[in-house]
Amino acid sequence: MLFKRYLIFSVLLVFCLPSYGDQYEAKVIKVIDGDTVWVKSENKHIKIRLSYIDAPELKQVFGIRSKNFLTELILDKNVQINANKKDRYNRHLGEIYIHNSNESIFVNAKMIKSGNAWVYKTYRDNSYLKNLENYARINKKGLWEEQDVVAPWDYRRNK
Repeated sequence: MLFKRYLIFSVLLVFCLPSYGDQYEAKVIKVIDGDTVWVKSENKHIKIRLSYIDAPELKQVFGIRSKNFLTELILDKNVQINANKKDRYNRHLGEIYIHNSNESIFVNAKMIKSGNAWVYKTYRDNSYLKNLENYARINKKGLWEEQDVVAPWDYRRNK
C-alpha cells in the first residue's frame, strides 16, 4: 500500500513539474522581420519569436512593410515578454506587451489585426486570433490590400 502511494506521488510529481516559462522586462534592440526581434534584458541578448503569428518573409510581398510596422511599434522601447517555451532554433517563443501611461498593447495581436501577419497555422482554430485576422481581411488592412497574398508557410515550402 505504501509503495502504491509512493508510486502515485512520484508520477504526479513528474507531471506537475513546471515547464519552461518566463516573464521579464526587456528593451527591443533589433527587429529581424515581422515576427522576430532581439531584446536586451539584464545584460543578456535574447532572440524572441512572437507567438501565434507568422509574418511574411522579407523577400515576400509585404515582408519589408511588416518588418517596418513592427520596428515603428517596438524598436528601442521597453516591453514585457511572456515566454512559455523555446523553439527548435532556441528562440524564446513569446508574447510581447507594451505598457505605458496611455495604453497597453498586445503586440502579437496588433500584428494580426493590422494585417501585418497571419495567425500561425498551429493556432488557426483560436477564435480570438481568427477574428483579428478576419477583421484585417474584411477591412483590407496591411497585406490584405494586396492581390493573391501567399501565406509564409506556403512561401517557405515552395522555396
